[in-house]
Amino acid sequence: MGKVIFLDLDGVLNTDRWHCQEVGNGLQDEYGYKFDPVAVANLATIVEETGADIVISSSWKFMGLSKIRMMWKERKLPGKVIGITPNSVGDEFLLNADLDNIDIMAIRGQEIKEWLMQNGKDVTHYAILDDMEDILQEQTDHFVWINPEVGITKENAMDVIHILNMN
Repeated sequence: MGKVIFLDLDGVLNTDRWHCQEVGNGLQDEYGYKFDPVAVANLATIVEETGADIVISSSWKFMGLSKIRMMWKERKLPGKVIGITPNSVGDEFLLNADLDNIDIMAIRGQEIKEWLMQNGKDVTHYAILDDMEDILQEQTDHFVWINPEVGITKENAMDVIHILNMN
């Protein structure tokens, strides 16, 4: 496995700019909104330069892994989706949460941590791409904030490549 990208979709590949530009031009397919081709091309650069696999941390994960993989194939998206983060925010979690702990509300960060604990023994490097800073303090060095207006930019891609290719 080695390198992993934890990928949000809305605001990262599914951008505001693309929606405004493509309104009325077949913006959706059976899976939902189609992704911004510029952001997808920048994701392709990351995958090509790092060989990283992809774990979906987006709410799109509720489609299920097999449907996401079908979407990835049918839309000819770059990289290999190897998993989805768990949904660790159940009633039990919320009822027992220590609300004085600032990390407790970093739900996506908690789910990424849980995925790494369960599946990450062979992960050497990882990066988190998201338009929301919903991460744990310990994940800050792995995080690249994406502007939801434009999605993954060339500059974001270079930052992610740097994180994933560090020695």
